Formats: sequence, structure tokens, C-alpha cells
Amino acid sequence: MENLGPKMNIKLKHAGILLFGSLLFAISINIFIGPGGLYVGCITGLLQILIMLVYDFYGIQLSLGLLIFIMNVPLLWMAWTSIGRRFAILTLVSVVLQSILIEIVPYIAFSEDMMLNAIFGGVIMGFGSGIILKIGASGGGVDVLSQVLAYKFDGTVGKYVMYINLIVLTIAGLYQNWEVAMFTMIGMYITTVIIDRVHTIHRNLTMFIITEKEDEVIGAIWLQLARGITVTQSKGAFHRQNVSTLMMVLSSHELYEAAETIKAVDEKAFINVVSSEAVFGNFSKTKILY
Repeated sequence: MENLGPKMNIKLKHAGILLFGSLLFAISINIFIGPGGLYVGCITGLLQILIMLVYDFYGIQLSLGLLIFIMNVPLLWMAWTSIGRRFAILTLVSVVLQSILIEIVPYIAFSEDMMLNAIFGGVIMGFGSGIILKIGASGGGVDVLSQVLAYKFDGTVGKYVMYINLIVLTIAGLYQNWEVAMFTMIGMYITTVIIDRVHTIHRNLTMFIITEKEDEVIGAIWLQLARGITVTQSKGAFHRQNVSTLMMVLSSHELYEAAETIKAVDEKAFINVVSSEAVFGNFSKTKILY
């Protein structure tokens, strides 16, 4: 894999994360949440309710995977125009994978206990969604809307998702019963907590990189992120060897891509990241681009 180049290695890693996260999403729905009589949050939850209503009134079984893809088409356009083409393309891949895997993963019950289904379904879905968000993508649906809101107004993704989930809870409670709504809310809460544990978006960070490959690291960062860097010449206290200390400010959604980019050109680079309380001067909140 080393011969493929650092940028290709990163893309392959992201593809693997998208596949794994989408598989976790499908497992959480088809094994825990759906068979447990619960609902997913956001648009997928609304689609679950739509499928139930159409089946109850007309006897027609709609495909959840197909509906997820159709509903995400306008949202993907919003992602392209508001956040960036990289985010939109990765999200498209994630949505396609989710739509396919939901049809492939067997629809079987893990347990008849609604609490167990809510807990395990929430944890698995939250982790799957979190690792997808962490690489600068999303699982589609309200994830896109919450990313746009977080990008425009700052804040954690899970916070915005939780607000929109109230609609699903209300419909579930009124149409079925409030016990279903209560356990659905528990699952949603667990999902949002796990998402925010795994992924936090749009905080400003300061990254310090100590490297012996100054030019290579600067070139790779500029090519991948187009971020400005301040260089200071330093010396290691133990080996007394001359090194370069690079400093740059970046958004948290760029953190893991930056770290992967640096390690791809200098495996021995030392990286330290600290939170930036405030940033003044020439710093822009970039769109997520290729």
C-alpha cells in the first residue's frame, strides 16, 4: 500500500471507514432498533413511520434503503453548496452504502427487551455515525442539516440532531404509544452522546508539529488543506538535533486529515494539538474540499 502514495492511502482508509460505519448503521436498524419496535432519529425515523403507515393503510411494504437514498438527493445538493464537494461526495458514498447494506443485513431480532435494543442500537449507530462524521462525511439525512447548522452557527452535531428528533418522538408517541417513544428517546440520547464522544466539529485548534522533514510536511499540508504555517527552528534537548517546529491553526474537522497527511510523509513527526479559545487575524473556516 505504501507504493500507492500518501493521498491514495488516506482515501482507501476513508473508504474503509465509510463501509464499516455504514455497516454499523444497517446492523443497528435491522437487528436492534427495527425489530425492537423502536425508531431511528431524524429522517430515517420519519421514513420508518411512513413505511409503517403505508403498510397499515394500504398493505404496501416500501423499501427503507430506497427511500433513504431518494430523500437524501436534495440534501446532498445542500451539502455540495453549503459545506463542500468533498463532504458531499463522501456523504453520497455513505448513503449509497447504507441503502444497499440495509437491504442486505438480515432483519432479525436481537432481543424482545426494548431497553436492550435501545441501548445497543444507540451505541452501535452512534459509533458508526461518529466515525463517518470524523473523516469529514456524514450518513446523510439530518446529519447533513446538522453539519450545515454546526458549520454556520458552531456547536456540536449531536445537539442539533437532538432538537430535530423531537418530531419523530412526538409522532411515535401519538400514533403508537408513549412507551415506544420513551425507549426511542433513550436510544436517540445514547446515539447523540456517542456521536459527540467520537466526533466534535468546528472547534478551532492549534497544531504543533516537530519534524525533520520541514519542506515535505509543509508541502503536503498545503496541498491537502491549504493552511498557513509558521516555522520555528528548534533543537531537541536529548539528542541536541536540529528540527523544525511548525505551528498552524485549523478547524477540528480538519484535524484527523491533517494528522494522517503529516504521518504519511514523516512517521517520526511529533504532533501536539491544543484547543484555541479565540483566533484573531487571517483565519478562515474553510469548506471541506478535495
